[in-house]
Amino acid sequence: MKAKGFTLIELVVACTLLLILTQVATTTMYNFMQATTNLKNQFQNLRNNIAPLYALVSQAKNTYASNLVFQAFNPANPAVQRNAETQIQQWNSAANSNQNPALIAILIGNSYIPSFRTVQVWTNNNGTAALTSVTVQIVDMDSLLRAYLLTDDGTPTGNIVATLTVGTILDPNPQGPVSPTLPVIDWRSGTLQEIIFPTAVAL
Repeated sequence: MKAKGFTLIELVVACTLLLILTQVATTTMYNFMQATTNLKNQFQNLRNNIAPLYALVSQAKNTYASNLVFQAFNPANPAVQRNAETQIQQWNSAANSNQNPALIAILIGNSYIPSFRTVQVWTNNNGTAALTSVTVQIVDMDSLLRAYLLTDDGTPTGNIVATLTVGTILDPNPQGPVSPTLPVIDWRSGTLQEIIFPTAVAL
């Protein structure tokens, strides 16, 4: 008759299996939590930074385009009319050549985009997390993306991980087929964000 109880080998095997199952469960839970955190961060980035940047650039571009079109249809001043037509054609040429920094520079230079943005950034102060207000000066495409925290660490000083395509505007006297297009914000190729969130953000 077999004695009741477990042998040392059986106990070792049982403990080993228990450790393996615990590790698998912990790893699965960790992966789930990481995925949830990544989705939460993506949503917060979309809500707090990408959507406002998209709205800003869209409004700035549309206001600039509306002003140019209004001037282009002003027969009372032929010089203003020709200048507006030239600016529209130059804009669309730059947009078709993917010269987006030059287009952002036009919007900034004409005050369609504000010269600064104040953002909230988490900092580590002697081991204590603190939320700090930081004002970012906007002078070009890169500083615009930094002002909306589209960086790898979510601060204005991190590496930029997004691209911004401004798009063409309506040409009242097109020299070729030109269709107005909406801005597009996307993750920069090769960044972690592109790997984790491969879908472009075209709002």
